[in-house]
Amino acid sequence: MKTTLILIYYEMEKLEALRQFQNVAELNADLEAVLQALYEKNVPAEVQERIESAGNI
Repeated sequence: MKTTLILIYYEMEKLEALRQFQNVAELNADLEAVLQALYEKNVPAEVQERIESAGNI
């Protein structure tokens, strides 16, 4: 499947503090996991299946 870039605004001080305790790769993986959980929670199963099927063609 194609990927896209997501830009968000977040308080700089909080992000800097987070980066002190978590490296960028771990932060990206955690953010991807949160997005996946939101997708699974909010997108109906039928739509998820259709998207997955289209990606396997």
